[in-house]
Amino acid sequence: MLFSPKIYKNRYIFGDILLMKLKILTFNWHEPYLCLLSRLKHDFLIVEPEIAPNHYRRWDQNMRSIPKNFSLISMVKANEMLMEGEIDCIIAHNVKDLINVKGYSLPKILVFHNCLSTEIKLSKNKVNREEYLEKIEPLLANTTKVFISEFKKTDWGMKGHIILPGLDVSEYGGYTGNNEFVLRVGNMLKERDLMMGYSVSEKIAGEHPLLTLGLNPGIPKSRMSKGFDDLLMAFRNNRVYLNTTVDGYEDGYNLAMLEAMAVGMPVVSTFNKSSPIVDGVNGFCSDDPAFLNDCIGLLMKDSVLSERLGRNARQTVTQKFPMSKFKKSWTDVIELAIKDFLVNTGINLEKEEKKFDEKEKKNILMDFVSYPATTAYYFERALRQNHNVITCGDMINDEVKKIWNLEALKWEVKQQDIKRTNSCKLKGVVANLPKGWNLDLYLWIETGLGDIPIDLQDFDFLKVCYLIDTHINFDKHLELAKNFNFVFLAQKAYVEKMKKEGINNVYWLPLACDPDIHGQIGEEKKWDVGFVGTISDNNNRRKQLLEKIGSHFNLNCDRKFMDEMALHYSQSKVVFNNAINNDLNMRVFEALCSGSMLITDNPEGSGLEEMFDNKKHLVLYKDESIEEQIAYYLKNNKERQEIAQQGRREVLKKHTYLHRVIEFMNILNTQLSSKQNINCNSSKPDNYYKNVRYDLLPLVPEDAKCILEVGCAEGMTGKELKKRPGLFVAGIELNKDAAELARSELDDVVVGNIEEIDIPYNESSFDCVIFADVLEHLVDPLAALKKTNKVLKNDGSIIMSIPNVQFYGVVHQLVEGNWTYQKEGILDETHLRFFTLKEIEKLIEDAGLYVKRIEETLDPKYKDLQSDDHNSIKLGRLSINNLTAEEIRRFFVFQYRIIAGKVCSENQIESLNEINIDKIMSVALSDYENGEYGTALGKYEKVLNINPACAEALSGIGNCYMKLQNPDKAEASFIKARVHDPDNYKAWLGLGLLELYRDNKKEAEFNLKRVIEINPKSDKAYCALGILNSNTGNLVGAECKFCQALDINIENLTAIQLLIDLSYKTKRYDPVYEYLKRFVDIYPTNLNMLFALAGILFKMGKTDASLQILDDVLALDPKHQYALEFQNSVRAVSAK
Repeated sequence: MLFSPKIYKNRYIFGDILLMKLKILTFNWHEPYLCLLSRLKHDFLIVEPEIAPNHYRRWDQNMRSIPKNFSLISMVKANEMLMEGEIDCIIAHNVKDLINVKGYSLPKILVFHNCLSTEIKLSKNKVNREEYLEKIEPLLANTTKVFISEFKKTDWGMKGHIILPGLDVSEYGGYTGNNEFVLRVGNMLKERDLMMGYSVSEKIAGEHPLLTLGLNPGIPKSRMSKGFDDLLMAFRNNRVYLNTTVDGYEDGYNLAMLEAMAVGMPVVSTFNKSSPIVDGVNGFCSDDPAFLNDCIGLLMKDSVLSERLGRNARQTVTQKFPMSKFKKSWTDVIELAIKDFLVNTGINLEKEEKKFDEKEKKNILMDFVSYPATTAYYFERALRQNHNVITCGDMINDEVKKIWNLEALKWEVKQQDIKRTNSCKLKGVVANLPKGWNLDLYLWIETGLGDIPIDLQDFDFLKVCYLIDTHINFDKHLELAKNFNFVFLAQKAYVEKMKKEGINNVYWLPLACDPDIHGQIGEEKKWDVGFVGTISDNNNRRKQLLEKIGSHFNLNCDRKFMDEMALHYSQSKVVFNNAINNDLNMRVFEALCSGSMLITDNPEGSGLEEMFDNKKHLVLYKDESIEEQIAYYLKNNKERQEIAQQGRREVLKKHTYLHRVIEFMNILNTQLSSKQNINCNSSKPDNYYKNVRYDLLPLVPEDAKCILEVGCAEGMTGKELKKRPGLFVAGIELNKDAAELARSELDDVVVGNIEEIDIPYNESSFDCVIFADVLEHLVDPLAALKKTNKVLKNDGSIIMSIPNVQFYGVVHQLVEGNWTYQKEGILDETHLRFFTLKEIEKLIEDAGLYVKRIEETLDPKYKDLQSDDHNSIKLGRLSINNLTAEEIRRFFVFQYRIIAGKVCSENQIESLNEINIDKIMSVALSDYENGEYGTALGKYEKVLNINPACAEALSGIGNCYMKLQNPDKAEASFIKARVHDPDNYKAWLGLGLLELYRDNKKEAEFNLKRVIEINPKSDKAYCALGILNSNTGNLVGAECKFCQALDINIENLTAIQLLIDLSYKTKRYDPVYEYLKRFVDIYPTNLNMLFALAGILFKMGKTDASLQILDDVLALDPKHQYALEFQNSVRAVSAK
């Protein structure tokens, strides 16, 4: 991932997330569908995508009002929240959405609203299906897929979940059909004739009065609805709904049609395999347009028939498209997406313990001092490709940089995930690891700074070290090695020496290269010999050799790092290397990766000749003849280049850090699979955990400070909870003896029956209440829940575990006439109440609670029935058919574990929202994007009343003043923002655009370049620099900046339009051609860009290609006047 949320701010990493409302990021493409999602009661952050510079796809209130749990935000704000770990889950509605968030490591769900085949067909088959699927495959990896119909799932040919739309018919109704009109609803019906069947709908409607609602510029008298109430009135008042979605390209229904049915409106529909319309029952359905026209005529004459069919249609929605099922399915999918994500990032949810060598993806805690240009940095990058890594340690400081002569290191030094200075114990780090993230391996890598933790031996997990500079620190490394189960050395010569000193499990792991950083090839050679490294003031061997080389050749010695070092090597004809104390240094691999020929000494015992062949991959020199050797290869270019190419191929094939990580893991897997004496994972015997509900502990919020357990027994679960610092745990227990024992473990214990006693605590005392297999033992579990609800805080949670009486084993017994009580289990002889999932949900709702999360204990036999092919279950002599996958699953759930939250009043929620800065900022940004600059200004100022140093609010105020034509106040706000946060790129961008507006070129350039330093992905800054260059006559520079803007964001329409204009001035058409081609590949129906592409192709002399593009334009819009005129001109030129 390019970016990751800060894992220690991300709530679900700690296991809390499903105990509260989620913050879900999604995108505004389908207002009606988003409103269905609003029923989930999570908080949704809706990105209004920028479809052109300063033009956004705004929420269309003509379609739906904005739900209370929705906040409209920009992608900029979304990125900020994502970076801060404030988003819990992402729901995308197309591939573009996924591209926008591809750099973030979060649970992601993609909703497939359309058929791929249809999209390809609408694009005139310009997209190759197989190539497209292959291209997006990496994007879809680890993304949960939701299809809105079986047809869509089949068309895409992917595995995933099918969630049909859901409606609550009680919110509709009221059909009268008084207006004898045919109603048709949809956007761009004519343009999407292929899937929407516009042409056939015209035939079916015939002469009957027709009302069309939606965005349809090509349909006379079509209008947008004036809000959802207006749409409802159209459903209620008009006689019949017409649906013509085309079989094979679209489902036999859409949301508008289902809403019409929910109102009680009869439907006339063309035949479609997936249509819910049964001819003559809830409407009319046929593939004969004339017949359907007659059906409309019949319904116009017979209002009673219309009402009857409409009632049946309403019943169809109730049965096939219930809102309850939609909500449950989405709740399950979101939970599954989060669980899958947590598992993929190393969280052990199932509590399954696997052997080290059986785990493909391992959880690794890396400990090293952070700074680039070190083995640890490269090793971490490689490890993260296939494993879950958390880093700890300190970071290099300016004093060390100066001492080590690292001032030339320009790469940012990043803080580790968990800070650990030399004086800090490892205990604090381990305590801060995410809950459920079971450590497989502790890896300490030498960086020349920092020591191993003083308490390392207090832990029994697998400990491994990677020691780099053993050639100069052997004695120190020998002592360090005694603290680890496995030792890896970068220097081969010292492996046997350590073994002789009694260190077991020592292995050679040479250094390597990172192709992404060290692979700058193809640069022009600027000097004969290049060297990057330390040159001592002492007259040592390295210095003498370099002086000798410098006296004969053009030698360039420098102190550079990372990509600058790689560039230096790439610009050298020959790269010189010299070992210190016979070490095999990283320069060998870095230089080979650069594509230049390496000339190096051959350190004795280093293993160099085991990896590379002299005069094939590199050249080994002798001190006394190095001048002659260099001179030979400088003279013989072809031979030198061949060696350089062979060396690069070899190092990329076998000696990258990814290769080292694979080798590292192979050694550990092999050794640990045969060695039982090494303790890799700490585990305790089963009897240690007896009477402790370990399955419920992860459900208790980390921030809970006061906990009440009803039915606490001897208090062992509470005792385990009290290992968390500062926790107050009270218990209620019916059994006096057990309660007495519990007193020694818990802070307070009340003896008595929860149904009879008054709970001796004030209202809102507890953060969490636990019912562990208790409610089924009570006469009135509802009363008990209501009683404990009073002592629960408003944001608290009630955790309960309840057995499932729908379990197949119980149902099977009942089918055979048996209901035999047992000593334990679902039919425990002390159980007074029995629950299914539906009854549990009803109990929770009646108690004034809502379900936050449901976990299940599944019977292992369920795995045999997980295939999509099963839609029935056989229980002895009873077969139950027509079951969904979810309904089958419920028969295999032995127990449910539920987290419920307290339903707060609207006033409480509103008061919490008032002090939520993020919410205010969201509203302010929405107001700004809607052009309500004065209103937005007030909101931003409200934020400043709470936090006067909020740079984001100050930048927002500056933007408002710019729009209100008050540049002086805008400048003041931007400057204040910059003062409070020097790295706030929005403030710098605002100042840059302001100076560009004032024509202050130098100031504008300075500010805009600063934006790029802070945020290299700011396409707006590059575009502005392009405008600046163009204004100063630097057309080449302008072209470069516009191209950079488009490389970042191909949808920057300002940049692409300016680049088009510029190409006509410079007569350089190749760059703009490439960007236009990329744009229309993504948006093949964009007439403006297609027309522009035709013009560029014509200017390039490609008249045939130009005519082909013009044909595409005219296919989309046959009356496109400019395309018709230009087509004639091109043909005239072509004819000559």
